[in-house]
Parts: sequence; structure tokens; C-alpha cells
Amino acid sequence: MIRIGTFAKLAITLMLLLAPILGIYAYSNRTSTRVLTDEIIKVKKYQIETFASQIEQMFFQLDTYKKMLYESTDVRNLAYPDLLNDDLQQFRTAGTVSEEINRLAGYGGWKAVIAVVYTRMGYVIKSNSNVNAIPAVLPKRDTFWQYYPDPGGSYFLEVLSYPDGSAESNDADMRVVLKVDEAEVRSALSAFKTNGSGDPFLYQPNLHPIYNNSSNRELIGELLVGFKDKLSPEGGYMLLKAEDMNYQVHYQKVNSLGWYLVDYVPITQVMAPIQRNRTMFYAISGMMLFMGAFLAIVLYRNVQIPFRKLMQSMNLIEKGIYSSRMKDKPKGEFRFLYDRFNSMASRIEALIEDVFKEQLRSKEATLKQLQSQINPHFLYNTLAYIKSMIELQEKEAAISMTLNLSKYYRYTTKTGKKMALLSEELEMVVHYLQIHEMLMDGFEFEIDVAPAMLAMGVPRLILQPIVENAILHGFKQQSGYGMIRISGRMDGAMARLSVEDSGLGVDSVAIETLNARMRYSNEEEIESGLQNVHQRMRLIFEEGSGLQLRESSLGGVCAELTWIDGAQTADKASLEGGDGNVRSAAR
Repeated sequence: MIRIGTFAKLAITLMLLLAPILGIYAYSNRTSTRVLTDEIIKVKKYQIETFASQIEQMFFQLDTYKKMLYESTDVRNLAYPDLLNDDLQQFRTAGTVSEEINRLAGYGGWKAVIAVVYTRMGYVIKSNSNVNAIPAVLPKRDTFWQYYPDPGGSYFLEVLSYPDGSAESNDADMRVVLKVDEAEVRSALSAFKTNGSGDPFLYQPNLHPIYNNSSNRELIGELLVGFKDKLSPEGGYMLLKAEDMNYQVHYQKVNSLGWYLVDYVPITQVMAPIQRNRTMFYAISGMMLFMGAFLAIVLYRNVQIPFRKLMQSMNLIEKGIYSSRMKDKPKGEFRFLYDRFNSMASRIEALIEDVFKEQLRSKEATLKQLQSQINPHFLYNTLAYIKSMIELQEKEAAISMTLNLSKYYRYTTKTGKKMALLSEELEMVVHYLQIHEMLMDGFEFEIDVAPAMLAMGVPRLILQPIVENAILHGFKQQSGYGMIRISGRMDGAMARLSVEDSGLGVDSVAIETLNARMRYSNEEEIESGLQNVHQRMRLIFEEGSGLQLRESSLGGVCAELTWIDGAQTADKASLEGGDGNVRSAAR
């Protein structure tokens, strides 16, 4: 019968104790790796979808400018000089067209060339004075954002001819041309990279990629070898290997261009600290097992308590408490193990915090994108009113309209502050309503807001889209008296601010449909101003806040904003400038 001595028993006991540590650590390491990988995938997917949406929005905005010029009476009249009375009127019309083109070219964040080519008259009006701003020879057929490689500078081009379909037979009287240089796209990619992305570029099969200004082209070329045959129109990601490293390659199709926005993450490099800590832990565990064969008695006396503490800390790491640290370090080899464990936990916690910070930056980018979509479109009507009043020598009406318009735009163009006092929002809305009151016959409004609400912090430009929606849709087919009522009250800790109109209204089924679209629409696909308002309230005030539609006692629709007082406190320094006093008014 073979006897097992005390030394052997202690050695076996040590091995049995060490085995669970290795198993728990391996499980914890796999769990941390999986969680971190999933978070990287979600954050990178959100980043690339957001940037692709911004590109789509910019090209859609340029397409809107093209349609505005195409439908402009002055632009069309200039194509037929016989319709104009004399050379002076033709010169004035050309100046008006040039001003309109330059004004449109100045909007937005991208620099695009906007031009109107009068083929029969033989001259061009464009936003850029450069002779080569548009191609010397335009395509025979109308195009929708077609890419044209050019040694002198590639570009995207869009052409629309008047009359419709006349370009094919070269009978067009005029052609509206929009051109975006590849250099402008590269600058946008570089800006996106500066904001925290990896190395974004645009890719189209069978064409040369559009890189950012500091891209690693050799690495991208190696990744594209295994990338081009696996593209999906819905976008996604794939794992590829290049330069002895694994990469997560994410892509999203930009539908307006037909190109793919691509970015990649060096997953091997991101996971390297965890892999190093795991290797170090296994190495230290092996050293302890080797030393246990010679120092069984000493280890038996000094292992039990340190091992129990280590198990407790491992359980905390497994539960996601990455702030756990080993304290009361013992003397001897376990001190080094504790240090390695603390180093591992610190590194994992730092990586998780980096992912969380990236989520916060993505959330902030979403908020800025939602706010940037608010853009009133009644400037032309107000300018036309001022012009008419001046011609009619109605000096006071022109001055009143000018003051209201200047105060309104002074407030809406302040982009540095995210929050404002409710009193400031109401003051801006008063100017907005007074403008419409002068533009519309039989239009009145009244404001009745509890004084306690005036000092509350709300998102900037949160009320104007609701009022604008009531005017545009509530009175769209109504001829006669129109009323808008803005009222606010406190319901316990809940603040309620409603906008009602006396328009034709909609049925209850349609109202429920609109409410459902606002509640369940995707954040990346904001389709209307009301959805915009609802999403911004949810982002800032979280649960219990938002926008709700219902039938109004005035006969139209009531849009009610709700939020919990104290759920979001605006910085007093960022809210300075308002007089904090908006009185109840009736017009």
C-alpha cells in the first residue's frame, strides 16, 4: 500500500487550490474579453453609421439647393431674355441669380460648387470664381451624384436640365450643376478621424478608394484584398488579418453616392494588455506551483488567508466590479501576485472606462446632430414682407419685422450652449409668432406659463419646432381665424408645457400613429421636427420625459412637453443673458 506523505498531501492540496484560481481567472478573462469586444463593435458601428448619415444629409441638402435653383423663376427667366423687358432687367435678374447661388453655397459645412449653365446664351453663373470650378464639358445626360476620376482632382457631379429630359438631345435651355471635390470628402474623413475614429475611407468596388489625409494606405490595401468580395448592402463588420494582426473592419453604405464608408479597429492591439496580463498570471501561477513542491509547509501556513481574499476579488471581477483591488498585501511571493492582479484589474477598468467615454462622445454627437437639424425656412417670406413694406412706405411695419427677425436669428444661431432658460425660449417664440402674426391675416396667439417654470433649464430650440409645426400643418388648409395657445404648469415634480392650435386637427388614430413613431423611431433616423424634439428630451432628461400629442380643446392638436423638474440642471453660467421674464400675452 502506497502511503502519501504530508509533503505530497500539501503539494496536491496546493494544486487543487490553484486549479480553481486558474479556471476562474480564465472564465473572467474570457468574459471581460467578450464584453469589451461587443462594446467595441457597438461603439464603432454607431460611429460609422452616424458619420454615413451625416454624409447622406449633406448631399441631400445639396440636392435640395439644386431643386430650389431649378424651380426659381428668376433662374428660368434668365434662360429666355426675350421675356425680360430690357438689358437692365436682364442684368438685375442675373445679379439676383448670382446672389441666390452664392447664398446657397455658403450654407452647410462642406464647400461645393453650385452653377447654372445657360447653354443657348453661352454663359455660366457659379458660386466659385475659379475658371475650372466646373468641368469644361458636362455629361450629355442628367446625373445624380456621379463620381468622375480626374488627374487634376476627382469630383462628384450632379446635373439637372430644364426643360425636363432635354439634355439627351442637347436642347436644354439651362442646366443646374453641383460639384463636390474629392478633396472636400477627404477633409471630412480627416475630421472624422480627428474626432476619435480609426482610419476611415470611402470604398467603391473597381474604383480607387478615397482616403483621409493621413491614412495608412498600405494596410488598407492589404485589408481590401479580403474585403471587396464580402460586402453587404445593409452594412456590417468582418474580421480580417493584415500585417500579422487581426482587425475589425466596419462598413456602411452611403446610398446617395453608392460608396461604402469603411473603418477598422486593430482588435489584436486593443486586446494586447489583457493577453499580456493573462500570460503573466499563468506564468506566476506556474512559479507558485513549482515553489510549492519545495516550500509546502510554508505555503500551507501562508496561503489559506491570501487565497481566500484572492477568490473574493476574483468573484467581484467576474460580477463586473472592476474597481476591486487587493489590499493588506502579505510578505513573500503573494505580494507580487497581488500586484499583478491589481494591474490586471486596473487595466481592464481603464479599457471599460475608455469604451464608456466613447459612448458618451457618441451620445453627445447624436445630440449635436439632432440640434443641427432645426433650421427655420421662412427667411424668404420675412424678407419679402420687409421689401413690400418699404415699397409701400410702411416704415413701422418694416422696422418691427426687422427687429423681430434679428432677435429671432440672434438666438437661433447661438450654437455654443446646449441649454437655456424657459423664459429665453418663450421670448424667442414670441418674436417668431409676431413675425407670423404680421405675415398671416386673422392669426393670434397667447402665452400663459406659470412663473415658477420660467427659470427652468430646457434644451435650446426645443419649443420653436412645435410652434412651427402647428403653423405649417394646423393652418395649412384653413382660411380665417387661427389661434395658438402656449401654456405651462407644474404637476408635482413634473413640468408640463403645451402648444395648442385651432386648426383643422387630425383624428385620434393618426395622433396615436404619430406618438408611436416618436416613441419607437431609431435615433439615427430622425424624420421630422416632432421626432427631433422627443428624442432630444429623452436624451437630456431620460425616462418620464418627451413629447405627447392629443386633441386640443381649441379644435386642433395639442403637443405637450413633459419633464421632471431637477432631472437635468442647467449650468447657471451657460444660462446667463435672458431676462427671465415672459409675461402672459394675447395677440
